[in-house]
Amino acid sequence: MEEDRGGLGKRKGSMRNITADGMAYSVMAGLGDAYLPASLVLLGASDFWIGMLAALPQLFGGVSQSFSLSALRLVKDRKIMVMAGAAFQALTWLPIIALLLWPGGLSVPLIIFFFSLGAGASLMTNPVWSSWVADIVEQNERARFFANRNKLMQVMLFAVTFGGGMLLRELQLNYAVATSFAIVFGIAFLSRAVTLLFHMRTANVPYETRLMNEIKTKHLFLLPSYKNELWFLAFVALMNFSVQFASPFFTPYMLNQLGMDVGTLGILTAISIITKVIFFPYWSAAIDRFSNRTVLIATAFMAPLVPLLWLFSGNFWMLAAFQVFSGFIWAGYDLSMFNSALSLVGRELRPSFISKYNAFSCIANAAGALAGGLFLSMYPGVGFLGFSGILLVFLLSGVMRMVVVLGFAPHLATSKDIANTTADRAMVFRLVAVYPTQGAVHQVMDGWDFTRKIVGRSTESSGEMLREGIEATEEIVKEGGRHLMSRLGRKGKL
Repeated sequence: MEEDRGGLGKRKGSMRNITADGMAYSVMAGLGDAYLPASLVLLGASDFWIGMLAALPQLFGGVSQSFSLSALRLVKDRKIMVMAGAAFQALTWLPIIALLLWPGGLSVPLIIFFFSLGAGASLMTNPVWSSWVADIVEQNERARFFANRNKLMQVMLFAVTFGGGMLLRELQLNYAVATSFAIVFGIAFLSRAVTLLFHMRTANVPYETRLMNEIKTKHLFLLPSYKNELWFLAFVALMNFSVQFASPFFTPYMLNQLGMDVGTLGILTAISIITKVIFFPYWSAAIDRFSNRTVLIATAFMAPLVPLLWLFSGNFWMLAAFQVFSGFIWAGYDLSMFNSALSLVGRELRPSFISKYNAFSCIANAAGALAGGLFLSMYPGVGFLGFSGILLVFLLSGVMRMVVVLGFAPHLATSKDIANTTADRAMVFRLVAVYPTQGAVHQVMDGWDFTRKIVGRSTESSGEMLREGIEATEEIVKEGGRHLMSRLGRKGKL
């Protein structure tokens, strides 16, 4: 019994370290990854180089996936491999800082190159990290654990991104633009180095690499048993291509065409992040109730609206509202996508499948960003429906996302597990239209403990009424689709 308690305590301690590692990583992302595009824009980089900044790290990451399992077989230790990737990524910030402080004619492409090397190393170790973490976190805890971890990471990302914009604004009053960014990226380097400390304190779960099975790419295309995995990977790849066709160009659009400063850019980015924080618990509960598949499809159908909204206003308050909608969508999409990737295959196949998942994703991301950059470079004056340049790229991205969802949703949703019935469509409608309005305040209260302390009894009374309302809604869903729900409860796999 004492051994069981000791093992449980060690596992819980490791889970806390995994969460802390993610928060430290968020500091790097909020100060480094988030503002590197802005630094290049303000240093005069063209849209083509901004596209390359989004494409090359993904391309390096996609190529590195082919070496991931071989490296694991060579190292034979998942913890050491993850730590090596983190250390390498931290070190790549040093030449970036040097190139900003002592610029030259090749500074922009070299900065992109070193950033891509670091991102590629991190992505190469991602399948190993996913396998390692999945052995620490029990399957029935994963949705809630990753939702909570992501929530805390997003809180940190929000604070750091917002603070980073304000810090850059103040630094630029006293220092040159390049020097200001170099200072911020120095903090990003230190935060990535800190993740090593949390990796060291995380349990090193034994893993026999000789028992590690591999899904080869040809197996996905030739073996009928991998049909579901192939549809999933193809859907992920095409959605990523469609998203990355536009995603790198929101920053230059805000800085160059809307004339915003870095501080305002940070505020808008932070709004999307804090929205994700609020809705991660909601989407976690939705996954537990309705499955990864349903949440994935529901959010994917809303994703095309994200770039299309930007076509109609450049007003700060309207853009802030668009960012709230974007954060709501991507919170559910990211969580259901990651959880689906972990749940599709068993433990022995998981490193191999995650490497394929990352390879498909990264190559599609690179292709999408390159395509968007080339389109802007080759057809800067082309117009359609009154939109041109970056706005036309936003329009095309929205259309491509909708085509992908319409083409793949039937294959992802229609199977022996879930029938495509009226009850299913009603359930998706309730999921994306009814429950958010009921649960938004509820989730904020769950996420912020001090609210409950301040409001006291009135909060408890309101919470009771809210719970009663949700329970009544649940009864309606159960009565209208009891057969559907029973089958969903038995199936947790996409």
